[in-house]
Amino acid sequence: MSFKSMVKGHELAYVTKILAIFGAVEERQMQRLFSFLSDSEYGKIMTLLAREGQFYRTPDARYLTFSRLRFEKLNVSSSVDCFWAFLELKDRVQDFCAGEPPAIITMSAQTTDYDLIPVSGENTEQINENAEELPERTVRFLVTRDLNLLTDIDRRFKNDYAILVDENGVVETYEL
Repeated sequence: MSFKSMVKGHELAYVTKILAIFGAVEERQMQRLFSFLSDSEYGKIMTLLAREGQFYRTPDARYLTFSRLRFEKLNVSSSVDCFWAFLELKDRVQDFCAGEPPAIITMSAQTTDYDLIPVSGENTEQINENAEELPERTVRFLVTRDLNLLTDIDRRFKNDYAILVDENGVVETYEL
């Protein structure tokens, strides 16, 4: 099932769910996610959510988040990077929810679960500690802008992948 068919008619709910899970995304990312909508349809949804106070747009109009306070406390780069990965995987997904840290999001497909985990120098220990607790069938996507950060990650025997992103989205995916 495509993302479009899953969310069609429920876009308002999915925008708020995505902001609740990721914390912050770039406006252009949200527009890409809902690219199946016309500009007018997308604009109506965002206007309604703004009127209802359901999100905060940064003064430069680059980011969307629930609130200014949450935005200031968030690792925005990690959220944005994981959202780029989500955009790549969205059509495989049947459902998704907030992930168990260090994962930002857990997504389920027919026979597989996916965790999107941002990799920064600060969370390596937490990633390594949680690796043993994950079911073997869970695919762990380690999302990073710097492949060198993966050198300290303990790899599992299977279902570990790295997703390299840049400011314009996913560049490459590697099996570890």
